[in-house]
Amino acid sequence: MRKAIIYFFTAICLLSCKSSDRIPKNIIKPEKMKSILWDVMRAQSLAQETAAKDTTLSVATQTKILSQKVFEIHKTDSVRFAQSYNWYVKHPETLKLIFDSLYAQKQRLRELNLLQKEKQAGHPLENKSSNVK
Repeated sequence: MRKAIIYFFTAICLLSCKSSDRIPKNIIKPEKMKSILWDVMRAQSLAQETAAKDTTLSVATQTKILSQKVFEIHKTDSVRFAQSYNWYVKHPETLKLIFDSLYAQKQRLRELNLLQKEKQAGHPLENKSSNVK
């Protein structure tokens, strides 16, 4: 039931984000912005992990390097991203839809990871029953 609600909410968010007629042409569209933000957040997390393992590296430098790679992958640059992000900050209802969608995506991935871990570990009752003779 919870998954159905998350999918429904995500669909509504995506459909409401489709009204691109009110978003200026030079601004990154919501669906692409969501994808870029997702990758930038992952890049920031990786930068923190990398800098924690290697104290000669700074988090800020690693974040900048990895974010630049994200922008290249998405065929944009930091200037256009910043302009777009600033536009979304001034339009919080649209930005909220993007972040709500990102949150739902994160929850889905978390649930998938838990299911995979449970599968790998096996069901506890299955393991006990195989030991019973």
